[in-house]
This record gives sequence, C-alpha cells and structure tokens, in this order.
Amino acid sequence: MQGEMWTREITPERELRREFGNAQITSVGSGDEDGESREVELSFSSEEPYERWFGTEILDHSEGCVNLKRLREIGCVLFNHDRDYVLGQVIEAWVENGRGKAKIRFDEDAEAEKIFRKVMSGTLKGVSVGYTVGNWEKVKQGKKSTDGRFEGECYIATRWMPTEISIVSVPADESVGVGRSAENMMTKGGDKVANRTGETEDQMRSNAAGGETPDNTTRGGAGEESAQAPASAEERGAGEEKDEAVRTAVQRERQRAEEINGMAREFGIDLSSMIRDGSSLEKVREYVLNELKNQAAPATQGARTGETGQDRYVKDMTDALLLKSGVPADEASDAARRRAGMSLRAIGEECLERFEGVSGTREMSGDVIFQMLARQFFSPTSAFPAILDTTIKKTIVQRYESANTTFQMWTTKGTLSDFKESRDHEYELGGLSAFEPVPENGELKEDKLETQLLPTRKLDTYGKSFSMTRRAFINDDIGFLTNVPSAYAQRYKNTIDELVYSKIFENGVTFDGVQLFHANHKNLMSGAGEKPSQAVIQKMITMMQLQKDSFGKAVRVRPKYIVVPVGWGFELRVIFHSAQVVGSDFNDVNPLNEYPIEIVETPVLNMLADANKVPWFMVADPNSAKSIQVDYLNGQEQPIVERDQVATKLGFYWKIYGDFGVNVRDFRGIARNNGEVIQ
Repeated sequence: MQGEMWTREITPERELRREFGNAQITSVGSGDEDGESREVELSFSSEEPYERWFGTEILDHSEGCVNLKRLREIGCVLFNHDRDYVLGQVIEAWVENGRGKAKIRFDEDAEAEKIFRKVMSGTLKGVSVGYTVGNWEKVKQGKKSTDGRFEGECYIATRWMPTEISIVSVPADESVGVGRSAENMMTKGGDKVANRTGETEDQMRSNAAGGETPDNTTRGGAGEESAQAPASAEERGAGEEKDEAVRTAVQRERQRAEEINGMAREFGIDLSSMIRDGSSLEKVREYVLNELKNQAAPATQGARTGETGQDRYVKDMTDALLLKSGVPADEASDAARRRAGMSLRAIGEECLERFEGVSGTREMSGDVIFQMLARQFFSPTSAFPAILDTTIKKTIVQRYESANTTFQMWTTKGTLSDFKESRDHEYELGGLSAFEPVPENGELKEDKLETQLLPTRKLDTYGKSFSMTRRAFINDDIGFLTNVPSAYAQRYKNTIDELVYSKIFENGVTFDGVQLFHANHKNLMSGAGEKPSQAVIQKMITMMQLQKDSFGKAVRVRPKYIVVPVGWGFELRVIFHSAQVVGSDFNDVNPLNEYPIEIVETPVLNMLADANKVPWFMVADPNSAKSIQVDYLNGQEQPIVERDQVATKLGFYWKIYGDFGVNVRDFRGIARNNGEVIQ
C-alpha cells in the first residue's frame, strides 16, 4: 500500500470550491427553430494539483471516483458561487479524459441574460466547481499513489462529489500557476480554530487528523517498515480524543460562520468582522436587531430591494473612504462610519476574502495584495475596484458642483446628440405682421414667412487620465482617491469657464462672417473704452434695448447681467445700490438704484488681458435674447470617469473626459465695452 486512505462524511458544511486553470467553456450549442441556443458545453474540473494550506490536493477523475448524481439531478449554475445568483441548470455531466465536463443551459431572466451575453462575447471565460470530498489518499514525499499515477507529497480525493458549477469573473490567486476562484472552507475553518485555541497553523497541521485536515502519520511504500515506532493503545486513544475535539471545533466554527453569513445576506448587514473576532451567535443577533432598529426597518424586511450584499458593502466602504478623506457623506450608514478608519490594504484584503474566496491575506505582503487586486481591476463585477470607482465618481460630482466658476450664471445650457455640426431648426422664422381685427364674415390674412440662417453648434471631447500607483497603494494614500479626482473635476469645469470667456474676449468671427462684437451688430460701445460708470452702463442698456431681429422687428432685449473683471465689483455695487448718483454736485437721483441686474465678477478676464485693457460685458436675460451657450453631449454636464485597463502598466488607472462645446447663439443678447487697464 503506497498511500494511506481515510474517509470523511460528505456534508454541505464541508463544501469546497476550486477553479481550474484549464477549466473552460468549450462550445456553444447551435441555434434551433426558436432562435439562439442558450446551451453551453464546458469543462469544470481536472486533475491539476491545487495548493491548499495543508499541502497539494488532487481530484482523482478515475472511474468510480467522481459522484455526479447530485450534479445531474439538481445541479445549478451560479455566478461566482453566489447561491442567490442562479444562472441556469446542468443538463448533462460526465467525465472525459481526466476532466469533468458538463452541458448547461442559461435561464432567460435579466440576471442570467447579462452573464450569458458576456460568456458569448468571450468576456467571461472562467469556470469553477463547488464540491465535497468523501475519501482522501495521502501520498508521502517521493512516493507514488496507489494507482501509480501521482507522486507525493500530495492528498488525492479518491471519492468526491461536485455540487454546483459557477461562471466566475477573475481568478483570485495565480501565484501557484493555476487560477483559483474559491472560498477555501478548509483554510478558513482551520484558521478560525487555530485563532481561538491559541494554536498556530503549523500546530494545527501536525495535531489535526481526519475531517478536512490531513493526518500527520507517515508510512513508507510497499514492503517498507514504518519510520516511527508503533504507538501504544493509550497513546492512540489520547490521539483519537484530540482529533475528535479538533473535528468538533472545526464543525462548530463552520456552522457559526454559516449562520452569521446567512443573517448578513438576509438583512443586508456586513457581519464579516464579527466572524473574524469570534463573536457568539447571540451577540451577532443582538447586533443585527440594533442595526435594524437604527435603520427604522422591521426585522422581517430583509435586504434592500434590488441590492445585493456586495452592492451594500461597496456603498458602505465608499462612504467610509469619503469620510476618512474629509468628504461629506451625509447618508453614510453606521457600518460605514465604523469602517472609516480602515486602510486601503485592509479593504482590499476584506474584498479578496469575502468576494473572491482568498484566505490568509493578512500574512501576505503589500505587494502581493496589490498584484491580486490589480487583476481584479479588469473585472466589471469585482468589489475592490468598484469601491475605488464609486469613491472617485462621488468625489468628482461633489467637486464639480461646488467649483468656483461663473460661466454657468449667465450662459445658456444646451444638449446635442452627436458631434456633427448642428443648426437649431436650421433657420430663424420671421416676416410675421401684427395681428389685425377680423370683421364679421371677414377673411383671415396669411403672412408670407421669411427665414434667416442660424449659427451652427458643435461639440468636442476634452479629457485626461490619472492613476493610483503601486507605491500609493502600499503607502495607504487614501487621499489620492479624493484629492486627485477633486482637482481634475475643478480643472474640467475651469476649462469650460476659460473657453467661454476666451470666446467673448478674443471676439472672433461668427456665423455671419462678422466679429461677434462689431458696429454692424450694434453691440460694441464706440470709443477707446471705459470702466463701468452710471452713465456708461445706461448707454449699454439703451444700446441693447434697441436691438432688432433679422427682419427689422424690435427684439425687446432685457439686460440681466453685467460681467466684469475682478476689481470693479465693489464700485458696481455702489452704483446699483445708491439712491443718488455718486459724485454729482446736486445729489441727482440715481436711475440705476436697485436696477434688476446681477453682477458677475471673474478673474479669467484679468488673466486674459494681462496688463492690457480689460473688457466688460452686458448680457441679456436668455428669455429675451440668447448670447453664449454651452452644449453637452446628451445633456451630460459632469465629466465621465471610467476605469482604464492598461495591461502594460503597474497601477490602477482611470480616464476622465467630457464632451462639450462653447457656441455663439446670437450677438443681440450680449454687448461689449473694451474697458481700460485696471491699475
């Protein structure tokens, strides 16, 4: 006998998960009369070695080793081993050439359809299997297994049963050369018992026997004597008692963790820390009840509608990062506030353990954690990159809204659906005469309509990229997630601000071949230019109110804004809020006192003018006459942030961009005075 055999009971609590590096989707069924086939053939297991914490595990695919009864009768297809995320059913299952193979059929609900499409497109290729083991064969270092096919040291599962097949996103651990996506219940259970009994993992390996942990007994090959003296009956009895105690402790710990996880799924509350710290079930139940009371939710309500446990976790951890960085998160839950002190590494470890099935992360170096999380960055469903994405997006929204710009105060806002040059209804309608009285039995007169070409509008794309480097992650630079995106959001809005003011400062040619501000347009004050004063402002107002449309009709412009550089705002407030004309000899009544006009003061005009004359402007209420408009692609004002997958670079990358255009709508809604040098 070259290997040692031992048996353990197959129970749901002992279920393991494993993704094989060579497991894959092999073919898709052909279409039928009803349209596209939803059947897929795949391989879900092989005899590839797998490093568990106790040693190398091999699943034997020889005849009689694999029990496919459960898979054939009630087998389900899951996504990432989530029992609440069922994709379809197992139609057939068999073993072929040392591999477990199956034909599955995807359901037609929305969740299954989403994953099915990603499988069909080749985005999702990983396949994983959940299974239980009934018999192990332990093979000593340098020895052969009973059938001579495997060489030790290894532990061969000679009787095992697949329980479910999962489509998985990203392997959690490739450090041993084989992709893994699994919650290693053996490792987790073993770690828990070791932590609570004070034993180290090495001690657990040497002390545990039976169950899921391999026996410490070593035996030689066929015909060899044992290297150790036979144990006495008393020693064997004591050892068996200790082994039984370990098995009982592992089973109890596993049951405790399963019940806590069940409560977490049911009520949408993060309880992972209570699993780690060994909290009793009574303590956990008390905590859950208090959480539900704080949320003003009845205990029977369960999780939020349409929100998974991962969704809730991502939201809470996003709010925790925002709070830690000093960004307001008014709707943050108590769980988020408690986690506001966690480091990026701690969050990454928790994501790997909870959602990717990786264990032992606390013993790994920061660089290893970074590499594992970097691989998660390429998956659309992984928790850690989703937390980073959401934190950055929320920061950008808040910063964009609060950015100190002024263009939005007086320009109009529009939307375009593409990047082609676009005209508003192509032409301006005119030639309408006044309404006239109609005598009894009189005839209504028909106008002859006229049209005038309107200016074109166009969009451009503006963007940048930024990254969180490996060093920033290892140094726990959480400020990066808010400071850098915040700066880019401010710069994006500043860019729009500067382009708007450049448009009216530079006074380029418009749609009719004439400069925007020109004598022909009757919107440019003659002379060398002056600073705002009561008399000059009145002239500007009068000039705008006399504007006519393309058909000679009065436009009825109502001036609403006066746009000036920094330095004249104080004087303007005196002008518009003084009962008498400032500096007059006879305290003349000031006609501009409380005149309904708003002062817009911007340093961008100072910057553009430098040491030269600084122009200032008067802008109409857009309901009476338009002037400058900022158009956005499909109405998207805020910049878009997307994860940028840069396979050749080390770090987490994002791109931030937006589509907008600064366009002249009409010269009648804005007037210019060339101003003077500000001393």
